[in-house]
Amino acid sequence: MLEQLRRYPRLAGRLAVRIECSPPDRRRRDLDNVPKGLLDALTHGQVILDDSQIDDLHIVRRPQVKDGCVVVTIRPIAA
Repeated sequence: MLEQLRRYPRLAGRLAVRIECSPPDRRRRDLDNVPKGLLDALTHGQVILDDSQIDDLHIVRRPQVKDGCVVVTIRPIAA
């Protein structure tokens, strides 16, 4: 997966990020615990330059799915 992402330049400029979380089970989870590690991973994986680029951040809980799932959508914000 990282090899595929490295074919593209890192996203620069101001960004909007939407995170959709589908938990693997019915245990209680705090959505505010999701973005820190995920955004740091996007930086470390060279998808974005730095998480300080993010001006618009949305986190949404989705229905439970087997094994859980997180979908991240990143789009540039027009200046």
